[in-house]
Amino acid sequence: MSWQQSVQHELDTADAARARGNEGMARVCARRAAGWAIKAHLGEAGMNLDTNSVIEHFRHMLAQDDTQPELRQLIQRLRMPKLRPNLAEDSFFPEDIDLLADARQLIRLLFPAEDFR
Repeated sequence: MSWQQSVQHELDTADAARARGNEGMARVCARRAAGWAIKAHLGEAGMNLDTNSVIEHFRHMLAQDDTQPELRQLIQRLRMPKLRPNLAEDSFFPEDIDLLADARQLIRLLFPAEDFR
């Protein structure tokens, strides 16, 4: 499966999960879609990380000095920072954070010529 197919599959799965009311799964799929896109972007730049970890790809992009500020902000939201010091509350996102929209925006920034639904 190409990276484009992997990204589209994750976005479609996220949309289906959201439609079923499973926002947690939608967030997981959004992160995976973003991770596939970042991995492809890094690969095109000749940087192949020896991992399939989405979080490691996020970290690598954040460590790059030339990462655009808007892209940096999207990655920071997608990478699951602790939102509150109380561990019991960490699994709840503020209602105004839409990780699926963030993933789509990140993908558009990385690959403006690609057409993902």
